[in-house]
Amino acid sequence: MPQLPIHPEPRRATEAARLELTKLPPETRLIEVFARACELATEAIRVERVGVWLYIENKTALRCADLYEYSKNEHSTGALLRVAEFPVYFASLNIRKALPAEVAATDPRTAALAAAYMTPLGITSMLDAGIFVGAELVGVVCHEHAGPPREWTTEDRDFAGSMADLLALRIQAAEVTELKAALRNQEDRLVVVEKAEALEQMAAGLAHDFRNLLVVVMGNAELLALRDDLAPDARRLIEGLSAAADRGVDLANELLEFTTPSNHQSTVLNLADATGEFLPVLKAAIGATCTVNYKRPARVGHVLIDKNQFTRVLLNLSVNARDAQPNGGEIRITVAPVRLSAGTDAPGNYIMLEVRDHGVGMDTKTRRRAFEPFFTTKKNGTGVGLAIVRRVVDRAGGMVRIESQPGRGTAVQAFFPRVGASSGETTEHRVLPDQY
Repeated sequence: MPQLPIHPEPRRATEAARLELTKLPPETRLIEVFARACELATEAIRVERVGVWLYIENKTALRCADLYEYSKNEHSTGALLRVAEFPVYFASLNIRKALPAEVAATDPRTAALAAAYMTPLGITSMLDAGIFVGAELVGVVCHEHAGPPREWTTEDRDFAGSMADLLALRIQAAEVTELKAALRNQEDRLVVVEKAEALEQMAAGLAHDFRNLLVVVMGNAELLALRDDLAPDARRLIEGLSAAADRGVDLANELLEFTTPSNHQSTVLNLADATGEFLPVLKAAIGATCTVNYKRPARVGHVLIDKNQFTRVLLNLSVNARDAQPNGGEIRITVAPVRLSAGTDAPGNYIMLEVRDHGVGMDTKTRRRAFEPFFTTKKNGTGVGLAIVRRVVDRAGGMVRIESQPGRGTAVQAFFPRVGASSGETTEHRVLPDQY
């Protein structure tokens, strides 16, 4: 009697995903491993978004190594989540098993992320798994479900944990090559950051004492100005003294703002909407000498940043553009999704804010120093405005660049890493290494 042919039992999607990840060649770059793992996970357990986030800066923040959105078939990288902003969530990550949140907005472990992150992106349920290398937590794999709240099955949880373990093995294997180089760069960066923080603390103390002294000067100047027996030339001197003290207090306040650590909480933000809403305030601050040209794009995606910090960047750049055009002119503001080409410092998908003027421009030496704290070419400048811009963009995980030539105007471009892809067209963009 002939036997029936034996067909292999169909492999489960989760098993197939794990198997494909293990079959990636050992020489595959980590960033490619992360990207493929995210793609496989979205299909295996049918979620909209999967991201791999790794700790940086002495575990004070998570940086997105890769985030894949299934419906848009797009990857994003670079966004930052800071530990100080979401302490309960980060404390919950220090476990070896998966962290399931079926109604993530009310789960006590993830609720703090609801308004800032999940709700704007339509995320209702989360399934996170820590990436442990040995006993050390080095990152997390985040599975983010959009739609009605979802109950995570035992298979879902096991899959999340096993994918995290597989990524841990790849990270551990890469330490000899990629990670050691990355860690060296990170250590160099930390040395620079620590020196900058020490300088900021010293400047904050000096600014505070300086402001207090000036308040005394201003108070005495006001008392003197009330006297009726002052000679006209003495009154003019007192008015000049009072004006100088006022300017000194403004400078001290700007220094304190620059040197005081930000306690703002980042949130998912549509930069096109935020720019449009801020436009009336911006036009009032610019004044009548310059016109502001902003055409709101239809769709640009989302970034993770504090709204007030973003509008401060927009205001500082626009005021600089106005000052660069003393006889008036146009300030052109652009917000657009861009893809930085390979060969740039950090290729990938970003949302770009560009503020362009047709003013005096900068030579190469000035352009290279433009973001240094306290460096300025303005007669009454403080050198703080662009330094604040750079710090805000850095804290969002982005980068800022300048295109400028003497007599041909300036364009400052701030690139913010996405946490949500746009539905519109993304423009290919190339930034030369010396444009900063």
